[in-house]
Amino acid sequence: MFNKRAVIPVFFLLVIAIVLGMYRPALAGKPTIAPQCKQCHQSAPDVIRGTFAGFSEKFKSLQVATGSLVWVIKYGDDLKISGDEKLSAISMEKEVAVRFTGGDKHPYAVNISIKPPAKVPPERLVSVNEMVKLTALGPEKGSYLLIDARSPQKYKEGHLPYAVSMPFERFEKYKDKTLPKEKDKLIIFYCYDMTCQLCPAAAHKTEELGYTKVKIFHAGMTGWEKSGNLVVSEPAYLKDLIEKDIAHILIDLRDSHEAQKEFIAGAVSIPMKDLAASKGKFPPDLSAPVILYSSDGSEEAFKIVRGWGYEETSALRGGLAAWKQAGGQVATGKLDTVISYVPKPRPGEVSIEEFKELVKNGAKDKVILDVRDVEETANGMLKGAINVPTSQIKDRLSEIPKDKEIIVHCATGIRAEMAHDDLVDSGYNTRFLNAVILINKDGQYEIIKK
Repeated sequence: MFNKRAVIPVFFLLVIAIVLGMYRPALAGKPTIAPQCKQCHQSAPDVIRGTFAGFSEKFKSLQVATGSLVWVIKYGDDLKISGDEKLSAISMEKEVAVRFTGGDKHPYAVNISIKPPAKVPPERLVSVNEMVKLTALGPEKGSYLLIDARSPQKYKEGHLPYAVSMPFERFEKYKDKTLPKEKDKLIIFYCYDMTCQLCPAAAHKTEELGYTKVKIFHAGMTGWEKSGNLVVSEPAYLKDLIEKDIAHILIDLRDSHEAQKEFIAGAVSIPMKDLAASKGKFPPDLSAPVILYSSDGSEEAFKIVRGWGYEETSALRGGLAAWKQAGGQVATGKLDTVISYVPKPRPGEVSIEEFKELVKNGAKDKVILDVRDVEETANGMLKGAINVPTSQIKDRLSEIPKDKEIIVHCATGIRAEMAHDDLVDSGYNTRFLNAVILINKDGQYEIIKK
């Protein structure tokens, strides 16, 4: 039977604990751990685990994303950094753990730790040199299956030759159609870098299914690129660049006479025999995405262009044939021979300068929409901005004026673009800020271009 007398003292103890600050719910539901970190860690009340999203020396604050929420955490000269010498050395999206004091409303960073390399037994590792030899042989001669465990978008943008995509989060869905029937076939997993836990986790799941030769390319995509090895992009990536009108350089390496018969619309003709002497034709902007294609592979061309410093260089998998199979547009006739590259903002992106002007002086025909979560805005909001979290946009359209241009921002630009897309679909005139922005209690802010 339910004992009321036993409950009353417990209730009063709880009230006393709340008053004294001894009890508080798990940070009021604010996630302190990113989904990918849950593979190896449990949430803790004084530790935030997620991806590094930036920092500000001016405001003495750093940002860590735990999924859709971005924490803004104050720090001081007493901040201890484990795994790097200083905050500026931590790359964006690096997995970190921040130990803090002050509670969830006023978190103060005591220590930030950069995720160390995943522990993998030496006998299960595949080195960069071994991976180079295997890709040179190809999966048939080398008798292996190479699996990219990263997100589908990252795979599209660039992957190792012959790799197939099987994102770790979709392992159960794709395992039957991706994994081979032969249980003794060599299977190699890779992800981002040595700190990534996706590979060990995917390898463990694969072994549980009875596969006996499962290995890990520990250096991952980062190590592969640093070594200057061939990066292959998917036709879907080129389609994205074209459809979203994102500036890029597409080079047809075939003989000009062959290329004129049929080529990918928008390509510039630089035959392979002329490429090494054509550095002067390329723009000075080394961040330009460069995609190369030919009839018989583009590895030599890739190494030439990448050697010039163009880090976003890739070879189009399957060349023209794969492009056509994917439904890509082709053309005939004379190709351009001059590269015309003009960097463009993403569709709907507002410039940082215009955004600052709007914050400073306002505008009768514009409204700033802050799409961060309510917990994030508690750290500070821009003067005059309205707040509707990204996840609630479609349910709260009545709060967003339709007779004005909506300028959207979040903490990093990612959710702002998502909200922008939702608003466009709903008939709004809108643009978004594609940058990291830090805001303090007084509405002062700092913008850091990604």
